[in-house]
Amino acid sequence: MNELYKELKKYGSVKANIDLSKYSTLKIGGKAAFLIEVQKEALLNELLTFLTGEGIRFFILGGGSNILFSDEDFDGVVIKIAISQIEVVDDFIEAWAGAPLALVLNTAVKNGLTGLEWAAGIPGTLGGAIRGNAGAMGQSMKDCIQKVFIWSDGEIKEFSNEKCVFGYRESVFKKETEKVIIKAVLNLKKGEKQDILQQISQNLLSRKKYSSLPSAGSFFKNIPLQNWPGNKIELPELFVVRKMIPAGWLIENCGLKGFKIGGAGVSQEHGNFLVNFGDATYDQFLQLVEKIQKKVYDKYGVELEPEVQIGFPK
Repeated sequence: MNELYKELKKYGSVKANIDLSKYSTLKIGGKAAFLIEVQKEALLNELLTFLTGEGIRFFILGGGSNILFSDEDFDGVVIKIAISQIEVVDDFIEAWAGAPLALVLNTAVKNGLTGLEWAAGIPGTLGGAIRGNAGAMGQSMKDCIQKVFIWSDGEIKEFSNEKCVFGYRESVFKKETEKVIIKAVLNLKKGEKQDILQQISQNLLSRKKYSSLPSAGSFFKNIPLQNWPGNKIELPELFVVRKMIPAGWLIENCGLKGFKIGGAGVSQEHGNFLVNFGDATYDQFLQLVEKIQKKVYDKYGVELEPEVQIGFPK
């Protein structure tokens, strides 16, 4: 253990036996053997190569806003990419995976670039947003990504938008975790700063006021209209127009707002926000997820799929 600690210090700032609940917006998690913050590209590449070569488990931690950690301890290395450099050239923004999504949006606004307004109010890092193809207001990362640079098998490789295999809250990086997102180039458009700010303001107003309790944001994926087994005529017109049935609407219609199992429960403000009412455990959240899925399936015949990472990434 001491030898590994000494080795890791070559690549960045290292902490041992860290409490992962402090790095999760849900405030749940066991301990990790090591957490390392890396601030240089070359050192990040060397670290990933070293860990892979030694067969040491690791995962990349973004903002901790879209993950439900296990209460069990993680015997590997948690890596935070502490590089948030952002460059703007014409209509393109090149940003590191560790850059907060909010900072990328602010950079776009300052430079009069439109196409990211939907990201207003979404927490986390750019890398996490790309991995989960984060989105809102009918738009997502897929719509503005030109290319992504990844680390894989000791090399930096370039992935086009198509090669990222973006889907609804999905990408190749979510399925093939050995591919580590390093940075990305976003292709935006010139716009009027006043119009961009107005759109951001409208987007923020249209978002519901969510609970201040610890949560992971929207927990379940919405249901594409094409997968709806019921009569589409009975759905609210907005769902048909957007071709998506909100998971929160389904959960609320099952009477689950405020429902709790231990300290884990459904927010009173929004059905798709699962919150930590206090001292919630990983197992309680798993029970809550199962209960919600069963209730929704029994009433509507659709299976809710979590968009939040459950447990430690493989």
